[in-house]
Amino acid sequence: MKRSPSSGKKGHSEDFFGDYRDFWWNESFLKLLAKRLQLDQLHSMLDVGCGQCHWSKLLVEYLGTTEHEPRRVAGVDNDRKWAKGSPQLRHYFTEKGVKFELKKAEADELPYDDATFDLVTCQTLLIHVPDPVAVIAEMQRVLRPGGIILCVEPNNLVQSLTRSSISSNDPIDQVLDHVKYALLFERGKKKLGQGDNSLGDLVPGMLAQAGFENIDVRLSDKAIAMYPPYDTPEQRATMRQWRHGDRWTSVEYTDYDYFKALGPESLEFYENYVRRYAHLGERTERYIDANKYHSAGGAMMYVVSGTKTDG
Repeated sequence: MKRSPSSGKKGHSEDFFGDYRDFWWNESFLKLLAKRLQLDQLHSMLDVGCGQCHWSKLLVEYLGTTEHEPRRVAGVDNDRKWAKGSPQLRHYFTEKGVKFELKKAEADELPYDDATFDLVTCQTLLIHVPDPVAVIAEMQRVLRPGGIILCVEPNNLVQSLTRSSISSNDPIDQVLDHVKYALLFERGKKKLGQGDNSLGDLVPGMLAQAGFENIDVRLSDKAIAMYPPYDTPEQRATMRQWRHGDRWTSVEYTDYDYFKALGPESLEFYENYVRRYAHLGERTERYIDANKYHSAGGAMMYVVSGTKTDG
């Protein structure tokens, strides 16, 4: 896997780690997921590409604990900032009586022995790695026989066809421009070794090819609907995210680089697109200010699990 350079003050994906991420899941869905996977029978968990541990902070609530097997959570990230953690994060797990550690490492070179964890999981990690098969193999290696792998990955192309009160009557050519932009963006990102933004569609097959059993595929039932007066905590957090983190950039690349990687024709499309639709952000803000914007706010987030064989 390509190694990331130092990220300076901001950690990777930091613009997407706002408080809106705290509203990604319905508690009732997580309870059902925990029941289906019998997480109360598991005691140790590894969160790969953990970032700020949004995902492991949620799942730890459902792990089992006994006098001889207390809960243990480990997080791995290749970004020095997230691998360092924070006093608040460590306090969170300490207050719950959970043994917690963070390590800096690449997802395809996990710093743990074979068969170490009962549960190995990731959330929106595989869409950012150049070789997800290698990462899944490494997650499988550190998972004990009979343990569970749990991967949460999206199809982000769906967002280019999600309608709102603003866009519901947009001309077909304009809608197709948005779809083409999303497709080219993903192809360029993948070509530069930055991952596949809609990999979620392929994860079940990858787990099957790796030899996992009892593969189960669900869709998260969470949607953040936006409608006037936009005063719920999750709506306010979502609007903050729109204003400050609606463009994807990495340490090395921006949208421009992804289109450039596909050649002159794609780059020309990008430049024309940016000019033609530069007003869309302002249009959305005007509709919100006028209490006229609304959308169901759905997404396609796959929740894929499998069991490691005893063999």
